[in-house]
Amino acid sequence: MLSSTIRPRIDDMGPSGHVHNTVLPAWFQEARQALLVEFLTSPDEPALPLMVKEYTVTFHRELMLTPDVEIDISVERVGNSSFVLHEAASQNDQVAAESRVVYIHVGDDNRPASIPARLREVLERHLRVAEDVMS
Repeated sequence: MLSSTIRPRIDDMGPSGHVHNTVLPAWFQEARQALLVEFLTSPDEPALPLMVKEYTVTFHRELMLTPDVEIDISVERVGNSSFVLHEAASQNDQVAAESRVVYIHVGDDNRPASIPARLREVLERHLRVAEDVMS
């Protein structure tokens, strides 16, 4: 599992006094960056060989300005050419939002391609037990 800490900013707040719902996808993306950079073919190549197929965010409660938000990311499933990430944002030890993102690994022709063994090993290190995934 990958973990990241986000400190909400005043600009993240919506008119209702809590973190705006449009902020969470950016926080989740920032938190998963450490995993996704593993897919870069070289430091000079900025394009990831990944495409998002599906992305959902489920909100359970509001996030406030304080305290910091903890984001945990785990791999839910690894397929031949795709993988699924589960992401959870918590504040005060309570899950406030969860996300599920499906990535497709693509080849040079932008078509689905098998995930290389080295990257499959990286993903499998972060696999999560199925019962723990989004309810």
